[in-house]
Amino acid sequence: MKIRILIAGYSYEDSLADNVRCALEEMGHEVRTLGDVSHASYYAPWRSNLRAAMERARKKAIDPDGRRLIRIARSFRPEIVLALTREYTPDVLMDLKRISKPILIMWWGDPAAHTRRLGLVDEHWDLLFLKDAIAAQKTRLIRDDVYLLHEAMNPRWHRPITTQNNQSIVVAGNWYGFRQALANRLMKDGVSMELYGPTPPIWALPAIRRAHSGRYIVREEKSRVFGEALACLNSFQYSEGNTLNQRAFEIAGAAGLQLIEHRPIINEYFEPDKEILIFRTYDELLDLIERARKDPGSMRRIREAGTRRALAEHTYRHRLEVIFGHLK
Repeated sequence: MKIRILIAGYSYEDSLADNVRCALEEMGHEVRTLGDVSHASYYAPWRSNLRAAMERARKKAIDPDGRRLIRIARSFRPEIVLALTREYTPDVLMDLKRISKPILIMWWGDPAAHTRRLGLVDEHWDLLFLKDAIAAQKTRLIRDDVYLLHEAMNPRWHRPITTQNNQSIVVAGNWYGFRQALANRLMKDGVSMELYGPTPPIWALPAIRRAHSGRYIVREEKSRVFGEALACLNSFQYSEGNTLNQRAFEIAGAAGLQLIEHRPIINEYFEPDKEILIFRTYDELLDLIERARKDPGSMRRIREAGTRRALAEHTYRHRLEVIFGHLK
């Protein structure tokens, strides 16, 4: 059955909105977003500064994106409004309910600590999906319709494209302090690193700024970088509890050899040492890098097993079927 679904956010290349829209359309649904933008435009400093200024000035007023969402809803008349790591004021959510009585769903793909004002706990959301098991359990103190749901990979472009052909450790993502410090320590110990993602902040370590490639990788290019590397390092910032990021699934989908910082939830999604490699200490991380260098045959089997697992269980279609299951 075709459903009209309004994604309450902008779609830029390889974003959560981009991948969810792709999966929904493949499933036969009719989908709208707030519009298509580039990653560079969406995260441009002027746009961030404007959003912050408007947040301070408007108080209870509806912001331009909220008004745009309401305008689209009036013409599209969605049956479901799906917010992907994007908050709206209670006024916006009430207006959406009046327009076409849609089911309002929040799927929050960031640490729960990043929410503002009422955010995740706004009573107007009909269903709430979080990727952090600790945050989901905590939120059940105030509402029952809260479920654990991680991000995923899109097999259209998170797929094996190439095989390993270099000896570098790839790090891709936002350059928060802990990730910088870990990459910097590895470089000091002579580990060859390739750094990707948004431009490091002005306060970044000089070594990180020098080593950064200046490239924000998406889609097939991301998969190529992951597949070519000796291994892909996946770490987490302090605000992330018992959770996985979308990179955990994208690396697996691209047949990258994933070295991931330990957290208990991993065992529910991947089999350690057979589909993914886990480290708890810095020495364990160095040992895994050495293993990868010395035994490419066994590492190739881990890559292939991780890809099979991701394709069988961790696509965006799998996640959306979970959401639709709760609607029933």
